[in-house]
Amino acid sequence: MPAQPPKPRVNPCASVAQVRADAQRSGQSVACDVVVVGGGAAGVAAAVAAGRAGARVVLLERYGFLGGLATASQVGTVCGLYLRDTLHPEPRLAAGGFVREFASRLLCQTGMEPLRLHSGLWALPFRVTVFGHLVDAFLKECANVTVALHTTVAGVETEGSRVVEVRALAWNQPLLVRLAAVVDCTGEATAAFLAGAAVEEALADQAPALVFSLEPVDASLTEYGFMELRRALREAVETGRLPRACERLSVMPSTGREPRLDLKLNLPTDNLRRPDWRQVTCWEREARDLVVELHRFVVQHVAGCRGARLAAVAPQLGLRSGRRVEGRAKLTDEDSLGCRKHAQGVARGCWPMERWGDKPRPEMTFFDERDYYEVPLDCLRPASLDNLFVAGRCFSAAAGAMSSARVIGTALATGWAAGAAAAFQALGRPLDQAVQMIRQQWNQ
Repeated sequence: MPAQPPKPRVNPCASVAQVRADAQRSGQSVACDVVVVGGGAAGVAAAVAAGRAGARVVLLERYGFLGGLATASQVGTVCGLYLRDTLHPEPRLAAGGFVREFASRLLCQTGMEPLRLHSGLWALPFRVTVFGHLVDAFLKECANVTVALHTTVAGVETEGSRVVEVRALAWNQPLLVRLAAVVDCTGEATAAFLAGAAVEEALADQAPALVFSLEPVDASLTEYGFMELRRALREAVETGRLPRACERLSVMPSTGREPRLDLKLNLPTDNLRRPDWRQVTCWEREARDLVVELHRFVVQHVAGCRGARLAAVAPQLGLRSGRRVEGRAKLTDEDSLGCRKHAQGVARGCWPMERWGDKPRPEMTFFDERDYYEVPLDCLRPASLDNLFVAGRCFSAAAGAMSSARVIGTALATGWAAGAAAAFQALGRPLDQAVQMIRQQWNQ
C-alpha cells in the first residue's frame, strides 16, 4: 500500500500568503458563488435559498452539527412564527414561503402542536434531535450546497468594497474559499467584522442563559409547584445557602407529554469589564457550577422532583445578543413597535420585544395584535461592503428591535432573504428582483 502524504501543519503565525499557499498546495481550495458562514437557523435558510436560486454554495459551520443555538443551546421552541392573537383559538403564520415550509415540516416530524403562551403568543416546541435532523435534510436536498463542518473562519480578504476570499480551518487544515458573495449568519457578525465592516458591540444587551433538564419529575408538578420552587430559591438565596444568581431560574414551555422539567438559568450582565472571550468563558463555567448546585437543591426541596437526575445540560450557553453590523439601513425600535412596512421589506417580524435582564422573567413590550413589521434589505447589508449580507441576530438593528428579531422564526426569514439576495448578486441578477421574489413568496 503506497504511503499517504503527510497532512499539512498549520502555523498560527503564518502570513496570509503562506496560508493561501498551504491551502492550494494541500488541495484545500474551492470556488463557489455564495459562502454562508454559520449553520444555525438563519444560515441553513440562507444556504437553501441561494442553492434553490441556482448558486453554488459552501456552508461553513464551526460545530460538528447544524442548527446553531437551537441545537447547541437546546432552545426547545421556535418563536416568531405566528402572529400574536388573544381572540382566535388557532395560530396564524406571519408569512408563507420558506418559513411556512419549515414550520410545516417541523410540525410533521415532531408530532407536536403549537403552544399557546401568555398574551396571545404562540410557540412551536421541538426536540433538539428532530430540529437537527430537519436542517440537515434541507441541505441534503440541495445538490449544489456543500457543507463543511468543524470549520472556523480565520480571515476574510477584500478588494475595495468586495469580499473575494474567506480563509478557514476545516478540521484543523487550511481551507481557502473563493467567492462572489458572502452571507454572515454567525450571530456575532464574524465575517463582516473580519472584512472590516463597522460593527456595534452588544454582548451585554441581554442576559445569557444555560438550559438544563431534570427527569423524571412528577406529572403533578404544575405552575403552582414552580411558584413553590421560586419561593424556596428566594429563601435559600436570602439565607446564603445558594448564590444570588440561582434566583434567576425560569421554566421553559412544555407540552407536558414527558416527565421532564426544562429549566433556564439566566446569568447577570452587570460589571462586564473583561474582554468578550474571557466573559463568555466565565459565564460558561459559572453556569455549569450553578446548575449542579441547583439540581442538588431542587431534588431535596421540591416534592415533585425527588429522585430526578440531571438529564441534560446544553453544550453551549445561550447568548441572546452579540456583535451587530452597521448597515445601510437600521431597524429601529419605532419600526418594530409601529409595525412599519417597507417597499424593500424582505422579512417579517411578529415577536414582541423580549428583554432578559436581572429577573427570572423577561420584560415584554408588545405591539398591535395580528400585525407585524418588515425588515428592509438594506438592514442586511453592511454600509461599506457590496457583496456581503448578514442575517440572524447580527443584522443592523437597535437593541430593542433586535430583542424581537433575534428569535428563530425571524432568523429563518432574514436568512432566506440574505441567501436569495446573495445568490442573485452572485449570478448577476438585480437585487430588486430578489426583493420582488421574496415578497411574492410570502403569499404562498
